[in-house]
Amino acid sequence: MTGPSSHPARPAGRPPQSFSQQIKDELNLQSGSERNCQLAELAVALACAHRQSPSEIILTTANPSYAGLVARLVLERYHVAPELSAGRETLSIVLAPEDLVALIRQDLSGQLGVDVVAGPFRLDLDRAPHCTRAILRAAFLASGSIRDPLKAYHLEFDLRREDVALWLGQFLADLDIRSGLVRRHGHTVVYIKEGQQIADFLLHCGAHQSLLAFESLRVEKEMRNTVNRVVNCDSANSTRIANTAARQLELLHYLEKSGLFGSLPEELAAAGRARLENPDLSLKELGETLEPPLGKSGMNHRLKKLEQFAQDQMEKERRHHHD
Repeated sequence: MTGPSSHPARPAGRPPQSFSQQIKDELNLQSGSERNCQLAELAVALACAHRQSPSEIILTTANPSYAGLVARLVLERYHVAPELSAGRETLSIVLAPEDLVALIRQDLSGQLGVDVVAGPFRLDLDRAPHCTRAILRAAFLASGSIRDPLKAYHLEFDLRREDVALWLGQFLADLDIRSGLVRRHGHTVVYIKEGQQIADFLLHCGAHQSLLAFESLRVEKEMRNTVNRVVNCDSANSTRIANTAARQLELLHYLEKSGLFGSLPEELAAAGRARLENPDLSLKELGETLEPPLGKSGMNHRLKKLEQFAQDQMEKERRHHHD
């Protein structure tokens, strides 16, 4: 399976890309060629924009390639180059004045039955029947992010408009992708928290290289978790065995010092001597030192009887001293 290294090497000196950025870089190269899919992509992008009003639509992104993609769609369709406003870490695409916004709204409403400014957001999928990939790509590029899969499975869309979030949640559900919805700082967030559901999303939006990388990271994470469970289980078992052996040795030393070994049945005395002489052996290994050999359960039974006998003798001794 191809791992995360399947992504192109970064130029020297550049900080490592986030997994979100890797996905967006891949999606930026995949703008749809069908006219209705391009319109669906533009509609979803503008619906996810940071500000919508009858006089202007402003879409802000930290991804210059995505800004260029949206600007190109607007230019090719409406023959108007959007204004680009650069911030310290972001780039804003400004669609204004009001007559341009009105033209875009009228066009998208006529072609796809959707108003990207006034809700509720509804995209007529009968007019864009094969545009699932373009729609999901636009939603993720405009508002999506994903955490490092080695830390947590969490993909989300941070949306200003609740009607767009509700529509997106239903669109994902129609693809059998389970999502949740939460309100955060005045925004509505659609989120996906299961590894398989995130993998399904990457498949549907066409991020195939990122899907391979994600699946590789999932395998690595599951292997780490499995190893940790085994190590923790082994550690707990080792601690329990050590504590049991220490308790048994303490009681057996008491029997030995008290001269009580002679009053024990031979099979119990043999088990006790085996434990005293081999304090580090497991029950199975202890049983194999006896003649004839004894199984693990039989050895455990004898040692428990010895423990009970020793505890009874200690209790008698305490009562005797007390009296």
